[in-house]
Amino acid sequence: MTDRPLVLVTGATGAQGGSVARHLLRSGRWAVRAVTRDPRSAAAAALTARGADVVACDLTDPGQVRRSVAGVDAAFLVTDYWSLKEREYEVARRTADAVLAAGAGTLVHSSLPEAHRRSGGALALPHHDGKARLEEELRASGSPVVTVHLSTYYENWPARRLRRQEDGTFAFTLPHGDTPLPAVSVADLGPLVGAVLDAGPALHGDVVKAVGDLLPPAAYAAALTRSLGVPVAYRDVPYETYRELPLPHARAVADMLEFTRRHPDVTAVDVARARGLHPGMRTFESWADSAPEQFARLLR
Repeated sequence: MTDRPLVLVTGATGAQGGSVARHLLRSGRWAVRAVTRDPRSAAAAALTARGADVVACDLTDPGQVRRSVAGVDAAFLVTDYWSLKEREYEVARRTADAVLAAGAGTLVHSSLPEAHRRSGGALALPHHDGKARLEEELRASGSPVVTVHLSTYYENWPARRLRRQEDGTFAFTLPHGDTPLPAVSVADLGPLVGAVLDAGPALHGDVVKAVGDLLPPAAYAAALTRSLGVPVAYRDVPYETYRELPLPHARAVADMLEFTRRHPDVTAVDVARARGLHPGMRTFESWADSAPEQFARLLR
């Protein structure tokens, strides 16, 4: 038992939930119940070693969800569309309802902007729209919820975007023109969510944009060139071309990037607010400078 407030973290062995769980444990101000489908995984064992109460829970099982939320004071809810597909809204709705019924004082919901209506149905972004539906319903109900909108991860550049060219330089390809692209290190999500939980009722009903930088793609290339000491180029391609590239989820990623290009909703004010909540929020270049291990494989 502990006298620290208990926070339920879903997806605790994933990118977002892991960032949140690790930060809350490091802070020492919160106790963490880490929800995962596989409590025997290495990531789950690492959370246990840090002091988390790791609980086996499949969010598609209502009984497991009810048991996992018992006694929680707050929660961070993230759901994975790619594993749940059309069930995402139903599973997230049921989990949010269980958290609130358990008496949680704050639910932090990781969501994305509604895309179907805003694009006039032109862009297929089901991984946005299920989350956005729940976001709108929770806000309308007056529930003690804070929504966090995640930007594209800095970590995507070394993991998925950068490609070595024949001459030894690097390039990345995006269908984004010169429209600023919001981005953030997923490692900075944890401290941001910690600040949101600390703020409590002052932020209920609000949307916090998790964004560390807002640059045109060419400026990201310039930052990488400075940080890595190797020329990095940005190659703009038409949206239709990107959709046909042999990349994982290329069509969904193309639609997502086209949405941020056509319907930008992150501004410099949002960047300043995120940095106000989390003063250590890194710019893209400061992140690249501080994370050489992320690029080690590419630079070998």
